Amino acid sequence: MKITVETGKWAARYVDERIVTLDMPEASTVADVIAAMNIPSDEAGLVVIDGKSVAKEYALANGDILTLHPIIVGG
Repeated sequence: MKITVETGKWAARYVDERIVTLDMPEASTVADVIAAMNIPSDEAGLVVIDGKSVAKEYALANGDILTLHPIIVGG
Protein backbone atom coordinates (compact mmCIF):
# COMPACT_ATOMS: atom_id res chain seq x y z
CA MET A 1 0.00 0.00 0.00
CA LYS A 2 1.12 3.57 -0.68
CA ILE A 3 1.65 5.89 2.29
CA THR A 4 2.71 9.53 2.02
CA VAL A 5 4.81 10.90 4.86
CA GLU A 6 5.37 14.61 5.49
CA THR A 7 8.16 15.78 7.78
CA GLY A 8 9.86 19.08 8.51
CA LYS A 9 13.46 20.23 8.56
CA TRP A 10 14.02 18.32 11.78
CA ALA A 11 14.05 15.01 9.83
CA ALA A 12 16.60 16.13 7.23
CA ARG A 13 19.32 13.99 8.79
CA TYR A 14 17.16 10.89 8.15
CA VAL A 15 15.36 11.62 4.86
CA ASP A 16 16.28 13.65 1.78
CA GLU A 17 12.80 14.98 1.03
CA ARG A 18 10.13 16.53 3.24
CA ILE A 19 7.41 14.56 1.46
CA VAL A 20 8.07 10.88 0.82
CA THR A 21 5.83 8.19 -0.65
CA LEU A 22 6.50 4.70 0.65
CA ASP A 23 5.23 1.34 -0.54
CA MET A 24 4.45 -0.48 2.71
CA PRO A 25 3.07 -3.98 3.36
CA GLU A 26 -0.61 -4.31 4.27
CA ALA A 27 -1.30 -4.00 8.02
CA SER A 28 1.65 -1.65 8.54
CA THR A 29 1.53 0.72 11.48
CA VAL A 30 2.85 4.22 12.00
CA ALA A 31 5.75 2.66 13.94
CA ASP A 32 6.58 0.51 10.89
CA VAL A 33 6.75 3.62 8.69
CA ILE A 34 8.96 5.46 11.17
CA ALA A 35 11.31 2.46 11.27
CA ALA A 36 11.33 2.16 7.47
CA MET A 37 12.46 5.80 7.28
CA ASN A 38 15.26 5.16 9.83
CA ILE A 39 13.87 7.85 12.13
CA PRO A 40 14.39 7.09 15.81
CA SER A 41 10.97 6.44 17.34
CA ASP A 42 11.61 8.79 20.23
CA GLU A 43 12.19 11.72 17.84
CA ALA A 44 8.79 11.45 16.15
CA GLY A 45 6.63 12.86 18.91
CA LEU A 46 3.31 13.71 17.27
CA VAL A 47 1.76 11.76 14.43
CA VAL A 48 -1.20 13.25 12.54
CA ILE A 49 -3.46 11.61 9.96
CA ASP A 50 -6.42 13.53 8.52
CA GLY A 51 -6.00 16.25 11.13
CA LYS A 52 -6.17 13.80 14.05
CA SER A 53 -3.39 12.75 16.38
CA VAL A 54 -2.85 8.98 16.27
CA ALA A 55 -0.73 6.51 18.22
CA LYS A 56 2.30 4.82 16.71
CA GLU A 57 0.36 1.54 16.85
CA TYR A 58 -2.28 2.96 14.47
CA ALA A 59 -2.92 0.61 11.52
CA LEU A 60 -2.51 2.50 8.25
CA ALA A 61 -4.68 2.30 5.15
CA ASN A 62 -3.69 2.69 1.52
CA GLY A 63 -3.44 6.35 0.59
CA ASP A 64 -3.01 7.68 4.13
CA ILE A 65 -1.08 10.92 4.47
CA LEU A 66 0.94 10.86 7.64
CA THR A 67 2.56 13.97 9.13
CA LEU A 68 5.37 13.51 11.64
CA HIS A 69 6.23 16.24 14.12
CA PRO A 70 9.28 16.20 16.42
CA ILE A 71 9.31 16.21 20.16
CA ILE A 72 9.99 19.77 21.23
CA VAL A 73 11.94 20.34 24.41
CA GLY A 74 12.44 23.69 25.97
CA GLY A 75 12.90 25.43 29.19
